[in-house]
Amino acid sequence: MKKLLVLVVVVAGGYFLWQKYSGGGGPLQIEHPVYGEIRVTAETQGREIEMALFVRASSEADCHGRARESWNGALDGCPGCKMQHEEKCHAELPARYAKLFDDVPIPSTYLSATAGNSFERDGRLVVYGLTDAEGKMLCEMLRDAVLKKYRGTAHCVPASGG
Repeated sequence: MKKLLVLVVVVAGGYFLWQKYSGGGGPLQIEHPVYGEIRVTAETQGREIEMALFVRASSEADCHGRARESWNGALDGCPGCKMQHEEKCHAELPARYAKLFDDVPIPSTYLSATAGNSFERDGRLVVYGLTDAEGKMLCEMLRDAVLKKYRGTAHCVPASGG
């Protein structure tokens, strides 16, 4: 479990870097969002864990630029981690992922972060391959870490139980 926690903290660090452009003003009003999607897999303690990060960006350039900045070297401290593919940017997410931005419960507990200023972006971080108890505990740890650097709000959306 310790390796799992280190792994997720390393990946969450990438998200923090993505959000490093902290600044004043209210959240950016995004009329035509572009959704970033990045997936990372890791082998730890004989289990495969998959992390999926979804971010609502203001443009295609914002989406790609933030993804490159956030993941540049973020996985160096995690030898069992690998990105499944380059970041993807979508004009719209498939329905199964779009509902994450409405905080609809899914079978995994996930972190929901809502921007607090014009430089932050709304994001959702889902970790697959955990038990319900592990997912809840990990999400609460991530939420506490996010709120130390993120001016917006963050909360855990509990698993649907299905």
